[in-house]
Amino acid sequence: YRKAYIEIPRKNGKSTFAAGIAIYLLLCDHEEGAEVYSAASTRDQASLVYSMAAEMLRKSPMLSKHVKIRDSVKRVIHPKTNSFYRAIAADADAAHGFNAHGIIFDEVHTQPDRDLWDVLDTSTGARQQPLTIAITTAGHDKSSICWELHKYAKAVKAGEITDESFYPVIFGAEAGDDWNDEAIWEKANPCLDQAVSRDYLREQAARAEENPAFENTFRRLHLNQWTEQ
Repeated sequence: YRKAYIEIPRKNGKSTFAAGIAIYLLLCDHEEGAEVYSAASTRDQASLVYSMAAEMLRKSPMLSKHVKIRDSVKRVIHPKTNSFYRAIAADADAAHGFNAHGIIFDEVHTQPDRDLWDVLDTSTGARQQPLTIAITTAGHDKSSICWELHKYAKAVKAGEITDESFYPVIFGAEAGDDWNDEAIWEKANPCLDQAVSRDYLREQAARAEENPAFENTFRRLHLNQWTEQ
């Protein structure tokens, strides 16, 4: 696989999962001069995955001795292979010239346009084993790069498109599903009763019942359904 699209509701451990992948790409891929990036629509958002990865490294006696962590610049360095992992700001112009080995693109649905995605994705061309991972909840803008990736992932899952380099993962309710049905919550939330509590979803569903304006928010963020604005 060279590209993965992972669409999953909030509170299901996306950032923790992505942090583990970032560490693996930095330390375990045997890539000399690897450049691994966390990207998002804001640097603060990109820093969430970085911060989790840095904390994992600090807490591991085995791994921490192999890296240098520079929180002031959101960078982890692996001196042995002259590699680094860093969080970057949402500036497509500044990303020109990158030679990315790994890209963790967090919450792609918040991207205002496709520029940063395209610049980073095309920066992997000189690598032998690059990996680009988009990890996101559902959005509402059906003219966005996220919707484009969502549709492509659905087509690969359905066998309509054959692409053995693309790994599609989508957890969510279908269009006709009853958003009040707890069985649907289980289908959409793989970490239900672990990372996300059932009581929390019950509270949010009750709020959506009382306030119809919140229904789309509940369905999009907690059932991973693409909704209108």
